[in-house]
Amino acid sequence: MDYSDASDLKRAVDQLGLVVVSLQELREMLEYKKLGPRVLAEVSTTLSGVGLGYFPRAVIDDNPQPRQWEEVRIYAKTSAVGKVIDAVLEPGEANDTFLVEVANADDARAAEILDQIRTLIDG
Repeated sequence: MDYSDASDLKRAVDQLGLVVVSLQELREMLEYKKLGPRVLAEVSTTLSGVGLGYFPRAVIDDNPQPRQWEEVRIYAKTSAVGKVIDAVLEPGEANDTFLVEVANADDARAAEILDQIRTLIDG
């Protein structure tokens, strides 16, 4: 799918919960002809500016030779799924506590959600 700007992508994420996009789609959204580390830095800043996060993070944050077909998952940082993804991706005492609270709220459902997130992160 083509996104005209970051707000357009945010609307899709808000509607679907999680959107998979290629680096080519992100590059075209920002109207660049070539993909490189500086373009990826702008992608990161642009997504963050509208409240979006992405993973795997290394595809954008630490990618000296990005390829247009590489994909990232885009999510809203303030959404329920975003909070869980960030808690998994950013280990720390507060996030550990959050994950335990989520798990204790509904063990069966939480385990299922965490399995899905792990599958997305590893996939």
